[in-house]
Amino acid sequence: MRRVCALFVYLGIVLLLGFAASGKEVTLKEALEVALVKNPDIKKAELSLAVAKSALSEAREDTFSPTISLRETAGLFGVPGGFSLELKDTISFDASLWEEAQVNLEKSKRSLEATREEVKKKVIAAYLDVLRAEGELALAEKTAELYREKVQSLLEGYEKGEVGSSALKEAQGRYKEAEANLKALEAQLRLRKQEFFALLGEEMEEDVTFAPLPEFSLSLPEETSLSSFVALNDTVEDLEGQKRVLEASLSRLRREGRPQILLEGMYTRDGWSLSLGYNFSQESLDVALEKPLALSGSSSGDFSAGLAISWTFSPSLSEKKKQAELERESLLLDLEVAKRNTLFDLQEKYLAVLRAKEILESKKMLLEAQREIFEARKKQFDLGVLDGTTLLESELGFLSAQNDYDSARYELLESFLEFLRGIEEPILWETLFPSQGGENG
Repeated sequence: MRRVCALFVYLGIVLLLGFAASGKEVTLKEALEVALVKNPDIKKAELSLAVAKSALSEAREDTFSPTISLRETAGLFGVPGGFSLELKDTISFDASLWEEAQVNLEKSKRSLEATREEVKKKVIAAYLDVLRAEGELALAEKTAELYREKVQSLLEGYEKGEVGSSALKEAQGRYKEAEANLKALEAQLRLRKQEFFALLGEEMEEDVTFAPLPEFSLSLPEETSLSSFVALNDTVEDLEGQKRVLEASLSRLRREGRPQILLEGMYTRDGWSLSLGYNFSQESLDVALEKPLALSGSSSGDFSAGLAISWTFSPSLSEKKKQAELERESLLLDLEVAKRNTLFDLQEKYLAVLRAKEILESKKMLLEAQREIFEARKKQFDLGVLDGTTLLESELGFLSAQNDYDSARYELLESFLEFLRGIEEPILWETLFPSQGGENG
């Protein structure tokens, strides 16, 4: 139990303080957890969702909007004046009145989820950029070491008269170039770390180290099933929402053009008057309760009811309907284009993952070849038949192949993340790193 409590305390500290602890090792999983809590883009999307929820509540309240008014009437030519209390209410049974607010809320929810997934993708990409920069820096350090050894060897030969000055100067130039490249890569690595911590909403710590990327396993669906993911695309869903709003607008315009059938009724008693009116065409109920407070007295109840039918011809209403129908046709065309383009985009991302897989396999073969060469060179060096400079060259070749292989792994993971975003699948830790276990990333 104590271990469990300690684990929760540690996780809380990580989320609140991030990686501020001195000498802390950053892991990708922890970075994803921190980003989901502290990333500013996610916080902004959460605020937008709260605004959309409030707007929907406001739109719904407008269809059930009681108002209370207290008004004063002045006497004129002996007519008694006084105060009156009036309570009015309008209830609409037409859900299309808040269709736009509902669609905006759904869009805000999708936007928040998309922002979270995009932040995950960016955090992983930034983490990989740091690892790439570290690999390039290690390679540059080994290159500088090799040229330093070459300069030292040539300098000894030059002093003995066995090496010409041109060969020495060339080696010194190469060494100087390697040193300059090393400094540039150190600055680039620092910049990559700053960009990474900015995504987490934190300041960069100087002594933070980055853990190696765990082994990942990528599972692709069948290429023939890509069309089933088109409807899940955010752009397609946004256009579908706009279509719903236009259809609701068209429905209201059509009702306005129909005859208005109104059933009205009123009941009065003891100075109170209660009136009700139901509009069958507009699907709305108006309720009003009123009493002049300055008057008193009682009377028997009086009830009246009536049915009214009216129709108003409006040329502008006809044009509004025509415009809405044209907008709907245009939107349907946009929707078809969006679906087609989405499918093309998914197919392209799918092929990119397959291509990255093939490149990784080729880099793995080259790495194995360089490893075998380096192992053979080490044995020759141990036997004294190989000089240190040649061994360094072989080690540099091996490190270069290792760096190329790691870069190919990172590119495969990034292409897979792009594909996941395309099919609107969440980026989950156990999806990418099933052997690592853990919670959602």
